[in-house]
Amino acid sequence: MTRVDPPSSPGGDAEAPSQGGLGPISIAECRELSPQLRRDLETLDYELRGAANRLLAEVDDAKGDAATFLRAATTVLLSVAAGLMETASDRAREPVDVGAFKNAAEDAAQWAKSRKLRDLLADDD
Repeated sequence: MTRVDPPSSPGGDAEAPSQGGLGPISIAECRELSPQLRRDLETLDYELRGAANRLLAEVDDAKGDAATFLRAATTVLLSVAAGLMETASDRAREPVDVGAFKNAAEDAAQWAKSRKLRDLLADDD
């Protein structure tokens, strides 16, 4: 069966992976993947954003703390991403490169920030 890691148990901290080995693919590398793989990744992006937006709407409707939800959701999504990286490394039979994971997270944050800025500047035109 093809699947990713199951959700971790609440409060369960996994052992820190070793340094060196397999790391995430950069955004630039993602753009160079095959058309089918890019479509699959775009679907994943759409589904994740949709789920986050639906849950955020529920938090807003319940007059909850949206900022805290978003900050915590970021941690949850990073945890999911780390689990995906672990699964990829298991399948490749290579250790996870934690440093590369951290760098990819930072690059993605910078890319999202620059994308948001571009969108804001485009709205001003």
